Amino acid sequence: MSLYNGQRLEVAKTALSLKTTRLVVNTSGNVSIRIGEHIIITPSGTPYEDLQAEDICVLTLDGAWVDGERLPSSETPLHLAVYAANPDINAIVHTHSVHATAVSTITDTLPAIHYQMVDLGGEIPVAPYATFASNELAESVLSVLPGHTAALMQNHGSITIGDTLEQALARTITLEWCCEVWLKAVSSGKTPSNLGKSQMQQAQDQMRRITAEKSKPRAQRNNDCC
Repeated sequence: MSLYNGQRLEVAKTALSLKTTRLVVNTSGNVSIRIGEHIIITPSGTPYEDLQAEDICVLTLDGAWVDGERLPSSETPLHLAVYAANPDINAIVHTHSVHATAVSTITDTLPAIHYQMVDLGGEIPVAPYATFASNELAESVLSVLPGHTAALMQNHGSITIGDTLEQALARTITLEWCCEVWLKAVSSGKTPSNLGKSQMQQAQDQMRRITAEKSKPRAQRNNDCC
């Protein structure tokens, strides 16, 4: 059995879901998770429907090869840099999704147009363009990512981070939806309304309250309501 077999299958499954949901085309985009002193990342140039556990690469946090039958993603420097700068996150999803990429070509910031963007850190910055798979791209993304769980990459795509792969993927989906909404609003010829900082803070407080309520035992919730 391959090292980290279960986790590598999870990465492969997530990569395939990106294609089936049209968040990537061909083999664009990449997925990784961190486990202790290792990262598990999709390989370069391999059709997602063909991925097996042994195809998923295992590297050290310094990028040294540990296990895997294929070359790691060309965007490995980006993943390694993001993990190094964010020791509390354990998953990264990078895509070239249509709407996120389109937004990255026409604005420096995706405004806060919906309260769900609270989970992404509010308005979304666009990292200045740099050549793909370069250290310069990693530096560009790191320059805008603090305070956010998502960023756009100019003329390139998007990146999201999370505690888990499920969370990072959910944020990618949210970001793509927000980009689509904004593009449709802009195409109307009217200026979309945006949510201000106080409104986003209220939304965040509301989300925290609802999350806390859900975590209570059912009996306690009922007592609170009566």
